[in-house]
Amino acid sequence: MTRILIFLAALYPAFANAEIPVTVRELGELLVAREFRAPASVISANRTVVTSQVTALIDEVAVDVGDEVSEGDLLVKLDPADARLAVAEAEADLAALDAQVEDARRRLARAEDLVGRDFVSDDELNARRTEVDVFQANRERQLVALRNARLTQLRTEIKAPFDAAVVERQGQLGNLATPGTPLLTLVQTADREVDAEIDPRYAEQLKTSADLRFVSDGQEWPLDLARLSPVIEERSRKLRGRFRFRDGTAAIGATGELVWNEPAGLLPVELIVQRGSDLGLFTVTDGRASFVAIPAAQEGRPAALDLPHGTPVVTRGHVRLQDGDAVQINRE
Repeated sequence: MTRILIFLAALYPAFANAEIPVTVRELGELLVAREFRAPASVISANRTVVTSQVTALIDEVAVDVGDEVSEGDLLVKLDPADARLAVAEAEADLAALDAQVEDARRRLARAEDLVGRDFVSDDELNARRTEVDVFQANRERQLVALRNARLTQLRTEIKAPFDAAVVERQGQLGNLATPGTPLLTLVQTADREVDAEIDPRYAEQLKTSADLRFVSDGQEWPLDLARLSPVIEERSRKLRGRFRFRDGTAAIGATGELVWNEPAGLLPVELIVQRGSDLGLFTVTDGRASFVAIPAAQEGRPAALDLPHGTPVVTRGHVRLQDGDAVQINRE
């Protein structure tokens, strides 16, 4: 037994100096992105209930639920008869006032001609001037009334305020519409956005992420951050984020997830080993293994670390290594 121990002791230096075969890759090739997710849905920029602005019977409803309309398309037509009469009456009143203003100006001109010859007193001249001013003011007021009458007539034809889809019809043919009566509900089809609730801990990294996307029913759409509220909502304890579609759009009302990756890569779990009380990885320096501790590493989780991306990291053979072991490098 003694002779065996002496023999093994003689061989130990050879084993101690033997190079351990390892595979090495640059750190930058190994880093993986940490993925984050948040519940999200597609919303319209505007959901509008179209109402009447005048009192009139509904003559025509030109669209129905499911129809798509463009900005300026006719939606509902109200009976214009009363509005036309109001316009005609306002125009007639304006014509009468025009005649009164013209007559008052002629009388003022005669008074101004006669005052120099003492045929008209100063008081009478002032009365003529006041008469012109009054008729002129009445004419201006009547112009406003005519504009209002014409505007009321225009409002008997209700048109789409934007490109939209009709999702509800409240107005019915023959019903009397009054100001505020709901007629149709429209959902704007352009300028749709993704709404998501964001954990405040990830707000800053979200701002710098270049890989934002909306995922729903197995499909993905790339996004850009539009707005991120600085206010944590009291009910959910989350920040409200809005995102614009970059290429293509999902259907309004679609639900899914906002997905993004952490800008800084993480070292995969399988490359992290424990030596003593520290977690870390093995690099190679001058042909020898070098253990580098990762202070923030947690067991079973990828770890962030501050090393150059060109650092050679042992990817195979690291489990058996000890700090300072001689290694034989094989590159993948």
